[in-house]
Amino acid sequence: MHHQLPRKSLGVLLVVVLSLIGCTEWTYHRLNDPSRDVWQKPQGVVEKLSIARGSRVADLGAGGGYFTWHLAKAVGARGTVYAIDIEERAINMIFKEMVTRGTPNVRPVRAEPHDPRLPEPVDLVFSCDTYHYINDRVAYFRSLASSLRPGGRVAILDFHPRRFMFSLFGHRIEKEEVRREMEDAGYLLVDDYDLIDRQHFQIFAKSDG
Repeated sequence: MHHQLPRKSLGVLLVVVLSLIGCTEWTYHRLNDPSRDVWQKPQGVVEKLSIARGSRVADLGAGGGYFTWHLAKAVGARGTVYAIDIEERAINMIFKEMVTRGTPNVRPVRAEPHDPRLPEPVDLVFSCDTYHYINDRVAYFRSLASSLRPGGRVAILDFHPRRFMFSLFGHRIEKEEVRREMEDAGYLLVDDYDLIDRQHFQIFAKSDG
């Protein structure tokens, strides 16, 4: 005998499925909300990065491109920002925004979970709210070192674990854990900024050893 779900249950299930389908795109749009500027302080972050005009920068885990456009402005017309993400929806959103903004110095890159697929070495790898998602981070960033130019740096922003919702879903990581893992991957801490209340902000360079 086949049992049918009550009509009300079917309706709830449909809503859940549709919500999951649209969740990623909704998230990317939410992450690009201008109200984020208040707490994220993107101009202050980019200023601390000290990006030279003409630089090559990788926005690792670019999402909807929130930081991509700030980085593109910093590198100038002769520079390049590689907007890297593993999600096709994110890459498509960045393509559309490129057309709207007219930013030829941005190049979207569809990455693999274990490989950012950078087409050339870069001066800076920038990562905001992405580090905690990466599996086997020590191996990932040890391999990434070969994609850095001489003097290249890696900037990591991620959420403090003190915020309950981020802790509940694992969307956070201790600053000290990031530092230990990056040192294990062959990097040294060169800057540590207390700029953003919700996030830690550290910059690393390859160790000579």
